[in-house]
Amino acid sequence: MNDEKKVEDLLKRLEKENEILNATRNIRKIQQSDAARASCDATIEECQQRIDYFQNEVNRLLSRLMDNPGTTVGGGSVKSTSSVQTTSSQSEAGRQELSHSRQPSVSSVNASSENTVANNKPLSTVDLLKSSRTITTNKVVYKMHELAYKLEVEKKVKLASQKMEQLGVSAKDENEESNEKIVLLKRALQKYQGLYIPGEAEDASTPGSAMRRPMTGMLNIRVSGIKNQNNAPTRNSRPPESMAVIKIDGVIKGKTKMARNGSLGIRWNEDFSISVIKASEIEITVYDRPDHASVPIGMFWLKISDLVEELRRMKVEADNDAVWAAANVQDLAVKSPGSRPIPSGTHSDGAGASVDGVESWWDLEPVGQIGLKFNFVKDVAVRKRQSRLGRQGAVRKRKEDIQEVQGHKFASQKFYQIMCCALCNELFTGRGSQCEDCSFTCHPRCAEKVFTKCISSNTADDPDEAKLNHRIPHRFETFTNLSPNWCYHCGHMLTFGRRHKMCSECPVFAHEGCSDLIPNLCGMPAETANKLLEEIRRRNQQAKTQKKPTSTSPQWTPSTAAELQSQEAEQKRLEEKMQQMKLDQQHEQEQKQQQQQELQEQERQKQQQQEAEQKRRDEQKQQLLQQQQAYQLQQQQAYQQQMQQQQLETASPTSQEPVRDNDMFRREQQRLEMLRLEQERALQYQQQQQHQQQYQQQQQYQPQQQQHQQQQYQQQQYPQQQYPQQPQPQQVQQRPYPVMPIPHTPTLKIVNKPSSQPTRKYGMDDFHFIAVLGRGNFGKVMLAEDKKGGELYAVKALKKDSIVQHDEVESAKSEKRIFQVANKERHPFLTTLHSTFQTNTRLYFVMEYVRGGDLMMHIQKDRRFGERRAKFYGCEVLLALQYFHQNNIVYRDLKLDNILLTMDGHIKIADYGLCKENMGHGVTTRTICGTPEFMAPEILEEVPYDRAVDWWAYGVLMYEMLLGRAPFSGEEEDEIYDSIMDDEPLFPHGFGRNEQALLQSLLVKVPHLRLGSGPGDAEEIKAHAYFRDVNFDDVYHKRIPPPFLPMITSAKDVSNFDPEFTRENTSETPTDYRLNHVEQGFFKGFSYTNPWLQA
Repeated sequence: MNDEKKVEDLLKRLEKENEILNATRNIRKIQQSDAARASCDATIEECQQRIDYFQNEVNRLLSRLMDNPGTTVGGGSVKSTSSVQTTSSQSEAGRQELSHSRQPSVSSVNASSENTVANNKPLSTVDLLKSSRTITTNKVVYKMHELAYKLEVEKKVKLASQKMEQLGVSAKDENEESNEKIVLLKRALQKYQGLYIPGEAEDASTPGSAMRRPMTGMLNIRVSGIKNQNNAPTRNSRPPESMAVIKIDGVIKGKTKMARNGSLGIRWNEDFSISVIKASEIEITVYDRPDHASVPIGMFWLKISDLVEELRRMKVEADNDAVWAAANVQDLAVKSPGSRPIPSGTHSDGAGASVDGVESWWDLEPVGQIGLKFNFVKDVAVRKRQSRLGRQGAVRKRKEDIQEVQGHKFASQKFYQIMCCALCNELFTGRGSQCEDCSFTCHPRCAEKVFTKCISSNTADDPDEAKLNHRIPHRFETFTNLSPNWCYHCGHMLTFGRRHKMCSECPVFAHEGCSDLIPNLCGMPAETANKLLEEIRRRNQQAKTQKKPTSTSPQWTPSTAAELQSQEAEQKRLEEKMQQMKLDQQHEQEQKQQQQQELQEQERQKQQQQEAEQKRRDEQKQQLLQQQQAYQLQQQQAYQQQMQQQQLETASPTSQEPVRDNDMFRREQQRLEMLRLEQERALQYQQQQQHQQQYQQQQQYQPQQQQHQQQQYQQQQYPQQQYPQQPQPQQVQQRPYPVMPIPHTPTLKIVNKPSSQPTRKYGMDDFHFIAVLGRGNFGKVMLAEDKKGGELYAVKALKKDSIVQHDEVESAKSEKRIFQVANKERHPFLTTLHSTFQTNTRLYFVMEYVRGGDLMMHIQKDRRFGERRAKFYGCEVLLALQYFHQNNIVYRDLKLDNILLTMDGHIKIADYGLCKENMGHGVTTRTICGTPEFMAPEILEEVPYDRAVDWWAYGVLMYEMLLGRAPFSGEEEDEIYDSIMDDEPLFPHGFGRNEQALLQSLLVKVPHLRLGSGPGDAEEIKAHAYFRDVNFDDVYHKRIPPPFLPMITSAKDVSNFDPEFTRENTSETPTDYRLNHVEQGFFKGFSYTNPWLQA
């Protein structure tokens, strides 16, 4: 619908509303009773609100059309503008008349005060529920969604009541009440559908409608009264009595006394204090009692989580007049992190202590307003905040058992929102089954009944499989979703908008991407199709069983049947045994072939190396021969020239120069001969060193009986290994006779190089274990001493059986690769790897030993770090995480236990077991892992997350170092998770402004709004005001003096480590599980030695 048609439609609605307004005014003039006049006043007020809304929309559309010249609306722009002005003048006159005719009330005061709020401030969900707010597009859309959802719930309740009546359970009252509520909700939904303008986009500040987690605490409600309501009709002129009923998640928690309607409506002024435990919704229903039965006349409902958000908003606005958004959409100004004003002493859990509550007149659906005051105080006693920090082990969610049905790989999944089963179309929440490939979602009990094949299934169709001839495709069309509908494939609720599909022939809805996955069963529900298929299978099975007796022998007795069954069982057992023997023989043959191939490959490589070495020696010999020939030619030419010169000089008898020249010539010849010999020795020395390296490399592949032959071969090949040292001749001043210089050869450079030592292989026999330093899920870390060199190392031992049983083989290999990344540049704040080796039962990581212990041990001694010390450690941890992210690695297990302290006072991060590779900016993963107190909300919600989870953990780490306590804690894991999802961190009075700003920017529950989540990564955090005075180049090069130095009495002193571990025995726990050759093959190539150890 274009703007011209929208304006025309709105003008028609304005005319209709004006007619209703004028007719209601005329009716009010002739009414005598106060109740009738009050009803007319309510109608006039509602008409006035709708007229104002339509006028605002028309003016906005007309201003948009003015930017496009040549457009005409309703016979001309002048005509439309004049009609709007006339309507505006009429509505203003009506508003003045209504204000003079009515007495002042609380609503007028609230309206005048609340409407003065600046329009640029974002509205919360609670704001949209207040009757004092003018009608806007956002309010209309939100109300339509809430009413449609509530209507769907009441229909389900009605259906359940009918089923209970069929079972003989008395549910007549519940059924009648559901019918009355359905009528009220339909009227309210119809009212807002009449206000909806198709094609208008929602404002970006519209609150989301996502489901919130339940809340626990004390709820205080004051019910003041109601006004402008439509009471139930009575047989006499006296108005009926009314009461309000308070329900928490459908359970009645309080009732007001009965009262009658007056000139100002109904007034109760009653207070209720209700203790709620994991509650989600407040519902207040107003009932009239015209006769003996109570009839609902209006409803109001509110999410408790939205109420908590509003209380936090009011408190922050009271402390600081800053623009506030809900916690799940707040913007912390990542571009300028330090510019956000932070109120001092934000105390979210105690919001009710400093804020009196939320009091206003609220919309009563379908007609009227209700005066309510809410206050909520979270029950922090349920989750006791620990006074001191303690150790916690990391967790990793294991893969659930996969149930394969029709190619679907169903895994158990926990859903926090309401889902729809794709098979039986019933709503459910909690545990469900979802296909890992196509996202088909259903009840766990319905998973085994699924009859449609997965899109990823490669299995061929079975000709004997039961099939339906009903193959009618759906006629999907794009539609605008305005009511609660669920996708018939993935089970999620459809959002508002036109990006969804609906079948024009049957009530099937789907996402645009899921519509192609829905089976071609138009007009037939999936449950009906499943029942038909079951019946077809049953009849086919009966037909097969009926054919069996006709083909058997006529002499059929139970004894023969038992014998036949035993024979069949024996035959089956023998077949299985033969099959197992065939598999074993096949496996042995494959193993032998593999060994032969490996030996052939080793021989081929050895032969290639020998050929290459022989070719290189031939080339060197040829080069030396050419040099010798050139030297001889040079000597001959020099000798001939010298002889010619002597012949010329013999003509003078007084000359003595030839004698001296002959002596110089002989000395020069000796010097050149010595250089030639040195050149030959250098060449032979180089060949000898190369043969030694080749021998060391081939030593692990050759039998020991060939080693002696190799040594003899080397002795025969190079008999002249040492030469007597000859003194260098002194440099003599040469005559100008032409002696050619010796050409330079690169082999002379090898003489000054040290001999390269062979790479050493490590094993269990090379180390002496001293003490236990820590313990994890799959093994422990021990202090070990190298028996040959005496160096100390930290050795991490992991059990192979636990790794295989928990499918952590790839994780162990990944940890080794990440150690190699840390070794690549020898990062100053990352633990490096010395070597790795394995035995039949364990894997071993030999790491550098950091003697200062972990930060958890030190903070338990000191209770908290000072600001300077916490900032010092925080800067170094920041650089370590930045290095990981630059190499596309997300750490995922940042905590005090994994940060070690060196003897020079600097930190090193250890334990790379939960790291994830190939995680660049924008790449996501779904594995649930980490330490509970440090897990980001997106990990707990089981949604895809990126490397921003490291910055959440970094915020928790900084909070613990600065304040000495965890921001989110609990006695059990579930309580910790609830605290992370629901609570906000507490800050003491007088806490630093920049420190609080940094922590609040990092502990944002929405990942893409978290500081550091952008492409700048750690640079965004470095730019924060908290790090304004930090030179990170000095931090990286350790130029800043550390604030604390750990102390030890000796090199083997382990007093800086937790005594809980150091008291343990270093002996390995024996294991009964023995890995077979296939499982041992998983760890092939695990052994590794750091290449720069021999440097």
